[in-house]
Amino acid sequence: MTLIGRAAELAELSQAWARVTAGRPELAVVWGRRRIGKTFLLTHFAGDKRSVYFTATRQDSDDRQLRRFAAALHEQLEAEVRDLVPETFPTWEAALRFVAGLARTDPLLVVLDEAPRLTGGHADFADTVSAVWENHVRGQRLMLVLTGSAVAVMEQMLGPKGGLHRRAGVERRMDPFSLVEARAFQPDLPPAEFVEAYAACGGYPLHLSRWSPDRSTAENLQELAFTPGGLLLRDAPDILSEDLDWRGGYERVLTAMAGGARRRSRIAGRAQQRIDYTLDRLKRAGYVRTVRSLGSTGSSDPLYEVADDYLAYWFRVLRDDADLIEGGQGPAVRQRTAGRWQAHLAQVFESAARDHARRLVAAEAFPPETVVGRWWKDETVEIDMLALAGDQPVLVGECRWQAAPLTVRDLGDLQRRSAHLPEPALLYAFWSRGGADATLAGHSEVRTFTPADLVDG
Repeated sequence: MTLIGRAAELAELSQAWARVTAGRPELAVVWGRRRIGKTFLLTHFAGDKRSVYFTATRQDSDDRQLRRFAAALHEQLEAEVRDLVPETFPTWEAALRFVAGLARTDPLLVVLDEAPRLTGGHADFADTVSAVWENHVRGQRLMLVLTGSAVAVMEQMLGPKGGLHRRAGVERRMDPFSLVEARAFQPDLPPAEFVEAYAACGGYPLHLSRWSPDRSTAENLQELAFTPGGLLLRDAPDILSEDLDWRGGYERVLTAMAGGARRRSRIAGRAQQRIDYTLDRLKRAGYVRTVRSLGSTGSSDPLYEVADDYLAYWFRVLRDDADLIEGGQGPAVRQRTAGRWQAHLAQVFESAARDHARRLVAAEAFPPETVVGRWWKDETVEIDMLALAGDQPVLVGECRWQAAPLTVRDLGDLQRRSAHLPEPALLYAFWSRGGADATLAGHSEVRTFTPADLVDG
């Protein structure tokens, strides 16, 4: 199968392998939540190399993991080396020293997938790797790649107090594909339908590849989200389980945020718990992002939102009715959650529009010092899109996921809200599914964009 995207990741790994073949050992760490494509990338990378790929399993003892690792070495290496492999190893230090010995002359790639599972209740596995790398790896032609889906654990390993701090030559976090990057998975979908597919699937390769371009959005959602055992219905708990557990109230906080609670006090109120630790953990693991009003004149209070579009969809639309869907009532649930789906779509479209505005800055459509974000003041006024060059509003924008064309009435509303800014805007912009009518498009200070501009522009 063809590798889609991940060119930067593959190039970085390839450069590291070139150093290995020249006699410089390389330690690489690749991490990111489940379904993000780590395994696909690394098996593609390992395809033409002398390599061993080992995936650690949950809740296995050290003895069991070490025996399985020895079996993997025996099965995957060539005959002249295979005969040297023992039935098992006494420790992970012994196992790592052994593979280092196999790389004295010929380059060897060893991938330890889901490395955080290799703790075994003893010393942290990262400390073991660090000790072996420091004391026993010198000029061997070894590339050791550690991967993990437990994002918070992996970043702790790499952090100032972690065993891998400043040890790895390659540190690469893999995140879901952006809307533009994900387009390669569904190039034939009409732009508006692709936005709908992305809003449900997020930037996950498996989800996007299961979306059928020959079916309508409603038909795809029925199969993938509203059918018992559907991929989009069951995948979110698996993704979350690597990092989070029920004891911290993480699901309650994410549900509150996906349902529209954006301020700290409202999130805590809906979740009915203290959220300081929970929110911090969610931010560190990449499930939540903090959003601040752009410029010096907006609100000083930040907003919080779910940073993963698929998970936001699952929490907003599917989570509370998952049991009903599993019980065969998916069609009814899809009807009763249609409003939540549309609200989620609007939020995804708005975020994609801001990304599009940033690309316009990169393409020199605006001054190079222009920054793009949101603006709000208390709870009285909010602007979807603000582009600032210094203190000057270069552009004020509105995002609408609606089929009807926008009119001059929408321009008047945006102008009234932008009057709260300290300086008048130079341009007004609208991102809309239905575009603009002739009266609005005829204004010289107005720019209009459609899903085609976001997706293919």
